[in-house]
Amino acid sequence: MNSIIICKSKTANNPYTFFNTRVRVYSYEELCYYIYHNVVLIGEDDIAERLTTWICDALDMPELGKRINTLIEKRAFAQDMMVEILTYGDYYNNDEIKSFVAECQRLRNMSFQDISKKKADSYLNYKHYMKAGALYDDIIVYKESRDERDVFLGNVYHNRAVAFAGNLQLEEAKECFIRAFTLNKNNESLIEYFCVLAVLSDSATLKSEIKRRGMPEGFFDDLMMELGDSKEDVREMSIYNKVQKAIFNRINGNIEDYDRRMDSVLNQLKDEFRNQIV
Repeated sequence: MNSIIICKSKTANNPYTFFNTRVRVYSYEELCYYIYHNVVLIGEDDIAERLTTWICDALDMPELGKRINTLIEKRAFAQDMMVEILTYGDYYNNDEIKSFVAECQRLRNMSFQDISKKKADSYLNYKHYMKAGALYDDIIVYKESRDERDVFLGNVYHNRAVAFAGNLQLEEAKECFIRAFTLNKNNESLIEYFCVLAVLSDSATLKSEIKRRGMPEGFFDDLMMELGDSKEDVREMSIYNKVQKAIFNRINGNIEDYDRRMDSVLNQLKDEFRNQIV
């Protein structure tokens, strides 16, 4: 868990691991936090006997475990079981619980493409790029088969491009960013397109494309300044950002910084790929 969570309950020696994201929680409070913020990713495999056993044994909360088992036996919705967990303690107040219940209701009424995008966006947040990408692809096929080329599809293409870039599939990312811009007219998509192009091509090609797209004078210099900020800590950056800055420094003769960033990229790629295929 990335956030600081104040835990009043028992801390488990062995964590509970959520299948979809590989996130591990060690306490009741962490369990509540994860559920509250990831409801769209939690399914029946997560809220099952495996969880109730952990709640009873690792957290020493047999009463809560019993309540969840009763709901499982009644074949209740996973969301109802999540509400039972959240209301058992006092980590969230009544208004927050009401907000969670309302979100659960919205999810039940969402269309296929809306809930798929919401799931994909959540996977993207956890850097599970392949899972996110597969869901974005399903939405793209669905929308384009119905000739529904709208802003929503543009935003899907934008996030699909982010997933591609996260796995260093930069040619694919470039194409998706420009498709996104043609549909959503969002300058963020266009700027990201140029950022990928800066990695893939030489300065002359980049300048020509910037001019062809009608970008303002000075855009190239601004883009180079953004890519070339070598003071930023590479450990906290995405793989794509690291590659951008590595390429910039190689072009400008800073081979030491280029090597340092690419070593970090390769190590992170190995770790993230392992997490994605589990």
